[in-house]
Amino acid sequence: MPWKPPPQPKCARCEKSVYPTEKLDCLDKIWHKACFNCFVCHMKLTMSNYRGYDKEPYCRTHYPTTKATSVAETPESMRLKKQSERQSVVAYHQAYEADK
Repeated sequence: MPWKPPPQPKCARCEKSVYPTEKLDCLDKIWHKACFNCFVCHMKLTMSNYRGYDKEPYCRTHYPTTKATSVAETPESMRLKKQSERQSVVAYHQAYEADK
């Protein structure tokens, strides 16, 4: 049986073999230095300027941000909304002006 070299790990981007001289271990994956680029704009990244999100590298410009979501209408939130409308000074003032 002929000698076989040990299998080399595969790059997360191009899925080709990564040799120790070009290996970059980041975000629980192995990358070529040339393949470690922004997921959106493909800008070359380094270990000091990347940002990871969902196991993918991003530059600072394209790093996904979380957005606030609207609160679901619950019976408690609807009750509080009606109560604040009843106690509103604006509604009280309008009713007062109408009764004059």
